[in-house]
Amino acid sequence: MNKITPLFLALSLIFASCSSNENDVELLQKNETKLKSYTLKRDANGRYSIDFDVKENTEVNTFKNPDKSNKIILSEAKQETAKKHSNNFNLENDFLKIGFLEESNGKKIQITVEDENITFAKKGVTEFLNNYSVTKNEDESFTLDFEVNNNVQTKFVYNEKEDIYEVHLSNGLAKNKKFSRVLQTPNNNILKVNFVNHKSFPRSQENLTTMIDRKPKLEIGLVEY
Repeated sequence: MNKITPLFLALSLIFASCSSNENDVELLQKNETKLKSYTLKRDANGRYSIDFDVKENTEVNTFKNPDKSNKIILSEAKQETAKKHSNNFNLENDFLKIGFLEESNGKKIQITVEDENITFAKKGVTEFLNNYSVTKNEDESFTLDFEVNNNVQTKFVYNEKEDIYEVHLSNGLAKNKKFSRVLQTPNNNILKVNFVNHKSFPRSQENLTTMIDRKPKLEIGLVEY
């Protein structure tokens, strides 16, 4: 009967421990999120852009899909790379779609915006909102910053039925033009923000009719691919 010596047993435990640690490190690296933070912006001229920070040694490649959506792929780089990036994007038929794909862990962040091209916008539809941005924070919350034009009233509403943060804008006297709100993602991990524009038009000399337009509409969600 073969005997297992204490030295052989100790070496076996050491090798097993090292192998386990290596596997844990590989698993941790595989699940590591390379995207640290990002900010989606729309300026006063209706132009969209996104600024984002990644961890060191992250390769960034941006592609345009056949359906006009935009794909930003993050992968492991063997050499030192830039950590800060910025991209400009155009609306395609009133839509902007941006997807962050991480090759190491299969995570995908999908950003979808529905907005009207300000160049072709009808007077009154987008006259309330001047600019806005949405920033992803490290604690998984988001910060919404926006500025309205003169004489615009602002009201914040959370639509519990639809899980949508609504920013209602209408004509009226108001002192504040710049606003900032921290938003938490609902249980479904999809952030939805609607700017709800209330515009009144004369229906007759006595009556006014109100048109409601939900633009821009923003949706950010984490999905698996």
